[in-house]
Amino acid sequence: MLTVTIDGKQTQVDPDTTILHAARQVGVEIPTLCHHEALEGYASCRVCIVELKRGKRTRVVTACNYPIQEDGLEVLTNTERILNDRKIIVQMLLARCWDSTVVREFAARLGITDTPFEKNHGEECILCGLCVNVCRDLIGAAAIGFESRGVERKVGVPFHLASDACIGCGACVYVCPTQCIKMEDLAEKRVIEQWQGDYPLLQCKECGARFGTAKQLAFLLDRLSSAKEYLEKCPKCRTKDYTEQLAKCEGTVKQEGVR
Repeated sequence: MLTVTIDGKQTQVDPDTTILHAARQVGVEIPTLCHHEALEGYASCRVCIVELKRGKRTRVVTACNYPIQEDGLEVLTNTERILNDRKIIVQMLLARCWDSTVVREFAARLGITDTPFEKNHGEECILCGLCVNVCRDLIGAAAIGFESRGVERKVGVPFHLASDACIGCGACVYVCPTQCIKMEDLAEKRVIEQWQGDYPLLQCKECGARFGTAKQLAFLLDRLSSAKEYLEKCPKCRTKDYTEQLAKCEGTVKQEGVR
């Protein structure tokens, strides 16, 4: 175990624990807009910057992806330097996504309600990369990615055409911190506007309700072929089956206990 002190609060952590997780362990909240527990820290928004102190020297690092690997580190999360730098970073995010309710509410919680930079209208993506990372690293589809550079940089599908690799799972929608990826389930298909894709919805083998997508089922069956019967049912019916099976098991245990 390694000892680390964060804003005067000392704790012990396992090697490679990030500063962000260590801070939460002692009740110190470090603001971040691009961090998700299911994914490795990417540090794209830069809002989680902190000062790392060694003796008389300090340097600025991002808390979400900086691993604690030595004993006795001291971290400062709200020094004048950090608060000033963080303010500028948030003001730049505000300028990029001025029309984003999520970004503006996030900034307001930090006491920032305006930006000195030129305001960009109609953009809600902060280029955090969470959608790209979850699609590639957790789902394994790698259907979307970054394109262009500088102010033209954005997330999209190859050649701006619906990607055969996209299974319409919606993982990108769930991890998006600004809710800028829109997904809609219609009567028989799912539509994700940003990726120019629509995906036929499955019909539950038990109740007939629409859920998931056909591509999701094919993707999962390729890896879990033995779970076909389970995967072809909607979440509600799966829960019902599980509850009934659990009740049967509990009943059997009670009967055995009586004997």
